[in-house]
Amino acid sequence: PTFARAHLALGKALLQEGSVNEAIRALQEAVRLEPERGEAHYQLGLALARAGRQAEATPELQKGRGLVAADERDQTASLDVAEGRSALDRGDLEQAAAKLRHAIQVRPDSFEAQSSLGQVLEKQGDAEGASAAYRKALELNPADAPARQGLERLMKGGAASDDPRRVAELEDYFREDRFKEVEPLLAEYVKQRPKSSWGFYALGYSRFAQRKIGDAVQALARSLELDVRNAEAHKILGRTLMIAGRFDAAQLEFEQAIRYKPDSAEIRYDLGKLFSIQDNWEPARREFEAALRLDSSYVEALDALGFALEALGDDQGAVAHYEKAIAVNEARQGRFATAHVNLSALYNRAGNPEKALEYARKALELNPKADGAWFQKAKADERQGRLEEAVDALNQAISLNSRASSYYYVLAGLYRHLGRAEESLKALDSFKRLDRETNDLEKTRRREYRANVVAPGPEG
Repeated sequence: PTFARAHLALGKALLQEGSVNEAIRALQEAVRLEPERGEAHYQLGLALARAGRQAEATPELQKGRGLVAADERDQTASLDVAEGRSALDRGDLEQAAAKLRHAIQVRPDSFEAQSSLGQVLEKQGDAEGASAAYRKALELNPADAPARQGLERLMKGGAASDDPRRVAELEDYFREDRFKEVEPLLAEYVKQRPKSSWGFYALGYSRFAQRKIGDAVQALARSLELDVRNAEAHKILGRTLMIAGRFDAAQLEFEQAIRYKPDSAEIRYDLGKLFSIQDNWEPARREFEAALRLDSSYVEALDALGFALEALGDDQGAVAHYEKAIAVNEARQGRFATAHVNLSALYNRAGNPEKALEYARKALELNPKADGAWFQKAKADERQGRLEEAVDALNQAISLNSRASSYYYVLAGLYRHLGRAEESLKALDSFKRLDRETNDLEKTRRREYRANVVAPGPEG
């Protein structure tokens, strides 16, 4: 009975069928429950005019028009602010400034637009303009923390003064995956601009992409010392620490990233993956679900949620999410094959090699270099007695990923069944060597990390 929009819909329907007095009662209730909804006032005005009550109808129509116009301005400004912030995250400062200035033109009292414009102008090196925008944001909302922090940073002379043209040039290297080439250029950039949070973030990212773990952590930590609110730096630091096996520290970084960018589905996904690799499936499930609430068509999160549900014993839910990931990928004409591989693995475990083979083949159509798909095909072939085909598929998987010890273990068993004892022993030796190397590498990685890396970030 307190659902205002239902009363509004009922009033409109009654008015259309000519039940004017009943419509007026429904619309009056809608206005009472939601006095700021412009459409309710406007429809009530129409109903009153239809009933011949013009003196009452006129103020309702006027109020309705005013509120609807205000709603449209609010929606336009909110959309501009969202697009401006997205452009800022991408580093497209010109587009961000244009969108935020339009939002301010539509809604001069939007402190979010003023505060975000301050961040853009600060990154562009316009300290005076940034200061004015921050001050205006604080006039509109004295509790706006980003504006206050930005103003304090400028007053202390801590503005990064990044060169927008040079930033755009350097970001081109990232789009082309030229991480090794851009690293020395970024090292020189931060030498010239030692207060550039973006510079240290980009340097850390280039090192992370090359798996230079200790160096990446140091650069990202410096970026966060300069701007603790940089959610992207927290995210990449979290990924770096995850590679290093510092799972607790990685979790803290992802949580900080979520704090500063709560609308990022990608960060929620990253935190879910962190829980997954620790076999901590219930919190992993929650994070993947949170990512999908933010982006319901996030293919990787759909697939990862399916894997988490499978680990929790919900095979039916897992299959549903794998299939949804496949459907979304097909609609986009994407090349994401992992959901097919995971479905193939599920059906292999369930003793259904026909279905397993079907999904393995579909995965290989999408990505012929998916070693996991070749591995699942081999297992399905083995179950159906096609041992030579299984051997061929396993050797294909090994040619694509020679570091997966499980491939050699299964291959050793196949060779044994085929009576090829020498090849079986050779495959088994490879399995033992890789298993031993993996354990030794993990110990070395942890030892080097402790020796070369200090605190993970400015917040501990």
